[in-house]
Amino acid sequence: VTTVFQLPAGVTAPLKELSKFLIVMAMAAIGLNTNIVKLVKTGGKPIFTGFCCWLGISLVSLGMQHILNIW
Repeated sequence: VTTVFQLPAGVTAPLKELSKFLIVMAMAAIGLNTNIVKLVKTGGKPIFTGFCCWLGISLVSLGMQHILNIW
């Protein structure tokens, strides 16, 4: 929103907190909806693929943060 419109900090601060809360709620809903028994029954390949995706995304994210001097 702030890239398109200039809004006062009094407006953007609550929106930032709300966005964090909504992301946490969405992640919790995904986690609570996961059936671990079904996941284990499907075998190791999907779990390994998910782990590889997680690792790749994490490394790219951390690398970009380092390049941009954010981290």
